[in-house]
Amino acid sequence: MKRFCMNRHSGGMTNLAFVDWTVRKVGLKELWTLKWYRDSNTAGPWTTAGLVQPSDWPQWMRRLKDY
Repeated sequence: MKRFCMNRHSGGMTNLAFVDWTVRKVGLKELWTLKWYRDSNTAGPWTTAGLVQPSDWPQWMRRLKDY
C-alpha cells in the first residue's frame, strides 16, 4: 500500500486506474476495500466491516473518511 496510500494533496484521495480503463478518485481508506486480486478480503481488518477503530489508523489518517 505504500505506493498508493499517500496523502499527496491533503484531500485524502488518490486517482486510481482500473483494468477496465476507468479512472476515478478513491479515498485512501477505501484502498483496503478494493478487490486487488482474486482472494483479497474486501471486509478485512482495515475496513468498517472488519471493525477497524479510528485509533487503529496512523495519526495522519484518522481524520479521513471511513469506508
